[in-house]
Amino acid sequence: MLQLQVLGTPSVTSGGGMCGGAAAQRKAIALLALLAIAGRRGLSRDRILATLWPETPADRANHRLTQLLYSLRRDLGCSELFLGSVDLRLNPDVLATDVDAFAEALEMGAFESAVAAYGGPFLDGVYLSGTPQFEHWVDEERSRLAQRHASALEALARAATTDGDLTAAAGWWRQLAQVEPINARIAVCYMEALGAAGDRPGAFRFARAYETLLREEFDADPDPAVLSAAERLRRLPAAPAIAVLPFANLTPDGEAAYFSDGFTEELTSTLATVRGLRVASRTSVYALRGKGPDAREIGERLGVSFLLEGSVRKVGNRVRLSVRLVDASDGCQLWSEEYERTLEEIFALQEELSAALVAALPLGRDRVSVRPVPRPTDVVDAYTLYLRGRYAAHKRTPEGLSLGIEYFEQAVEQDPDYALAHAGLAECWALLCFPEFGDRQWTTTAPRARAAALEALRLAPRLAQAHLWLGVVHFLYDWDWAAAEAKFRRALQLDPHDAIAENQYAVFLSARCRHDEALRHILHAEALEPASLTVRLSVGRCYFFARRFQQAHEVVAGLLRSEPGHRLTITWLARILLAMGRPDEALETLERLPASEQTGYVRAVLARALLAAGRRQDAEAMCVTLERDHADGRAGPMHPIPVMARLGRKEEALTLLREGVRRREPFIAWLASGEHYDPLRDLPGFREILRDLRLERHVDEGDGEA
Repeated sequence: MLQLQVLGTPSVTSGGGMCGGAAAQRKAIALLALLAIAGRRGLSRDRILATLWPETPADRANHRLTQLLYSLRRDLGCSELFLGSVDLRLNPDVLATDVDAFAEALEMGAFESAVAAYGGPFLDGVYLSGTPQFEHWVDEERSRLAQRHASALEALARAATTDGDLTAAAGWWRQLAQVEPINARIAVCYMEALGAAGDRPGAFRFARAYETLLREEFDADPDPAVLSAAERLRRLPAAPAIAVLPFANLTPDGEAAYFSDGFTEELTSTLATVRGLRVASRTSVYALRGKGPDAREIGERLGVSFLLEGSVRKVGNRVRLSVRLVDASDGCQLWSEEYERTLEEIFALQEELSAALVAALPLGRDRVSVRPVPRPTDVVDAYTLYLRGRYAAHKRTPEGLSLGIEYFEQAVEQDPDYALAHAGLAECWALLCFPEFGDRQWTTTAPRARAAALEALRLAPRLAQAHLWLGVVHFLYDWDWAAAEAKFRRALQLDPHDAIAENQYAVFLSARCRHDEALRHILHAEALEPASLTVRLSVGRCYFFARRFQQAHEVVAGLLRSEPGHRLTITWLARILLAMGRPDEALETLERLPASEQTGYVRAVLARALLAAGRRQDAEAMCVTLERDHADGRAGPMHPIPVMARLGRKEEALTLLREGVRRREPFIAWLASGEHYDPLRDLPGFREILRDLRLERHVDEGDGEA
């Protein structure tokens, strides 16, 4: 069965793989989109000719249509792709379309399925020169479908509110606010939903972001209704907010740190389901670990009223837990309790502790229940191995990710149905190919990440983490932009407060040159995880790819002041300084790194800085080193390309780039937006690569004649 996607980045796929040939041409996509929207009624040949070849003589235009139909049947291997002769229509028995799935879901009132089917704006990025009627039709359909998508999101938000699921309601309103970022009514609804869900600081952050967007992008004042909504929220009594501090590990040999951290994380997740209670994120809390602030300072930094602290002592099969609730304003203890249970009772202990804590907080009589959290596994050994894996993976080092894989693999050996452990494997395998986390070859890591994510989804179809990491594989390895976006959006639908998913989606949007969307998502991720180094660095990267270098510099330079010595931050600051025409400062920045931290990626930036600073011989020598590393198999082909191109060796750089495509190097995903490929953009070979990968936007690819 062939699949046609026209919502978002258009594509034709078969068996999960993207179809090439005629099906990859824009004129063919335009024809298929016309017929997809026409549905069962079909479309006359005369109407198609007038829309797609308006300036072409009738006999020649008719010949082009006939040839295009033939090419599509041939390249898709389907002689029955089209039905009819005078009025053409798609054969629904061989080709399914996302617009049909979207419309059918709406008709049945299955709004969540409809939102999942909506992959983005209709024919996103498609432009045909010399076809004004087609462009007008695309604009009308894009608006019509976007309005139906928005109506589905609003229906979901209102239904979640009626059901009392205020967190989900806020998530749906947030998606709607991202679709219509300047709509004041939606902005007010989202703020009120955040306030009702207990996240009043999030509502205020959104109000500030809304005001900034209006002033900076549209040179307009914010709607008074949004300002009034913010003021109403300020006058309401403060909603309770709590931070679960890392539990101290009192196990005699200190070996069970993984268990105390894991219990802290699981308790944080359980409390986050409580209506009317805002819970500080794990990343924000752990960023303060070991820095010695007192209760009042922690409360101010995290914007919380209460702190939960405690200790875990694990001896054999028994766990002893001591907890106390503290008023963040003065450090006074409000409640405390001790528990002792066996490992087999650990999930019941989490629920019991959460219920006791909620009862001790001023949440009101109607907000005292803890939503049951499904037990992830019944195998205690698998659970403890999973906690070890999470503890190792959170270190975000090559060694930590590799160790995480070992533990997650042991966990799934103990319990093959443990979906979270499979998702952990997908995460670790995917991250190991990133330059900052391991720089492994995608050809080794991606298939394993994909298999683990698919197994997690088979076991738990609504597991957001599995959708996220499968999206990363589609993005960086498959270069299947439509599938990647669908997975990122699904992950955010299932967990609207996942800053990691927001971060990955924003990076994807940046690579696709959808910079305004990317900035909205990454700034929201920063609001969710203000202490996350990864998220804050991605804010700078998104500004950078949007060519807003001054803002990128402010973000990354500030990050380096608070986190000195971080290799990737240093490298990115140097790259930004290069783009700003300040190569000497870029060299000074890179000198902060010891020789042991000069990876191929770092040396590639250093070579460009040397050349820009007038040190051509040093740059040439560095380029030779990068080429030798590639020839010896120590590095991929992508690192020498930017400096080779600037040294005038453009055809050689293009040859290496083609090799990078063959090897499926993840850096290929940034060909459209990366400034370091600018010297190659005028080469026909470079433009051909962009077309083949569907990275070139707003290009007429011809008629697809056989």
